[in-house]
Amino acid sequence: MSFLPIFLINLDRSRHRLEDVDKSMKQLGLDYERVPAIDGRVISTSDINAVYSHKLNSERYNYDLTQGEIACYMSHRKAWQKLLDSDHQAAIILEDDIVLSPAFAHLHHATAEIENSAYSEWDIIKLAQPFKPKESRQLEAIGDFQLVDYIKPPMGACGYLISRKGAKKMLSRTPFFRPVDVDMQWQWETGAHVLGLLPYTVDNSHTHESDIFSVANRHDVSRRGWVRLKEQWRFFWQNRRYHKNRERNYCKFSTKSKKFKIGSNT
Repeated sequence: MSFLPIFLINLDRSRHRLEDVDKSMKQLGLDYERVPAIDGRVISTSDINAVYSHKLNSERYNYDLTQGEIACYMSHRKAWQKLLDSDHQAAIILEDDIVLSPAFAHLHHATAEIENSAYSEWDIIKLAQPFKPKESRQLEAIGDFQLVDYIKPPMGACGYLISRKGAKKMLSRTPFFRPVDVDMQWQWETGAHVLGLLPYTVDNSHTHESDIFSVANRHDVSRRGWVRLKEQWRFFWQNRRYHKNRERNYCKFSTKSKKFKIGSNT
């Protein structure tokens, strides 16, 4: 992989965020390309209906997504399409409320090593775990990093690697009806498997007001408790079956990795 582009999702009205990330990138000696984000404040109903299903959302998710969350998902889709429109084989996708560690500058080399490993056919690799930690297991040492797999991928989409194959799979998720980071957890539905690269090199800065919440606060949206309970059970059993099937494949790649405790969902 000769070059690994960095696509930064940023709203036109969030110049202060762009300035902060630009400063960090310059300190690390990295170039990036800005992807203008979809603004939930001005998005049209027709644009929403083209990619988002209110019906599936009401049946399969525990609250109506806000326009900010829908626009966030659409912005990530825009970045995925940008990758597919290029000649690149993979890209780093970043949101703009982030902090980068010095090791972020070494991701190009780590990605090249992954391409020469048993896990070269990857879809998505998380570079951040900004919220509740999730159990993982080591797959392979990648330089100073560890490639890991999850029982349940962590929430958040502030930083991740995505391959062309992964981008195609995620873009085929039309219409969507969950937030983008939640959809990434339902790997058997999207077809895009999620790995992680530790130590994480990206984190939320938590210094700016959420652009999603600035449109509408999802905590103010009424909840569908029965749907939530039903979907939690659906996720548990389908996730369990998914990993049992993958365990059979892992055996031929590595006998050193610790096995998941399939029932210990977090």
